Amino acid sequence: MTTTTPNTPEAVHDLVRESYAEVVTRKTSCCEPSTSVDSRAISQKLGYTEETLNAVPDEANLGLGCGNPTALASLRPGEVVVDLGAGAGLDALIAAEAVGPEGRVIGVDMTPQMLASARKHAVDMGVHGFVEFREGLIENMPIPDETADVVISNCVINLSPDKPTAFREAFRVLKSGGRLAVSDIVLDTALPEEVLGLAEAYVACIAGAATETEYFGAIADAGFVGIETTRTPAGAIFLGDFTDPMIKVAAKTMGEARLKALADTVWSYKITARKP
Repeated sequence: MTTTTPNTPEAVHDLVRESYAEVVTRKTSCCEPSTSVDSRAISQKLGYTEETLNAVPDEANLGLGCGNPTALASLRPGEVVVDLGAGAGLDALIAAEAVGPEGRVIGVDMTPQMLASARKHAVDMGVHGFVEFREGLIENMPIPDETADVVISNCVINLSPDKPTAFREAFRVLKSGGRLAVSDIVLDTALPEEVLGLAEAYVACIAGAATETEYFGAIADAGFVGIETTRTPAGAIFLGDFTDPMIKVAAKTMGEARLKALADTVWSYKITARKP
């Protein structure tokens, strides 16, 4: 992996695609064996119940999220759900349990290896008849207008090089009255230049994160209303014992002390909004 953050949208997409392909194909967390990461424990800390996790294949849970958007979404049977950056399928498959076969779930991801894994898990769960995974960018989704009742996303929009467009796309694919439920990393102040210049920090969901003003401004500018948020210090989730896969990568370059010092500016947000 490169050590300098790419400076074009295409290069950012390539960096993220490469990094997450490595996670799923080599069964590693970019620099550590996956056996050293307790994905279930991480997910339970983020708000997933044991019962919820037991309902989906263990391999679908890579421990890469920063919250539980399916819990925020209050999903109901028969609804259509779009998952932005579906990865190995954890949230999409949990959504499938909630909406049932009378509903539909569409996961969008740009990493072929993640898509292959997610599709296998859907077959293993027996939900492939109403769950599908499409290759594409969250800034340009292969989904028609006004398709979804709910759009969810888990620690993915922070990786987008064009967050305003990502939120406009989410707004576009939602039906009137549709809901947005997002877990993500957001900053209360801009990061130092030396952190912004690290590819590892970008993949760790830090250097790519926007400030609160930028992030929530993009949601409102896309047309969403009723924006509600709660936040938790990121250090409480990621930095305490450095178990998160991507944080480990950043810590090796920045040093643990420097990374911990950033915890006061980095927040894990739960975000809900709706399309009028």
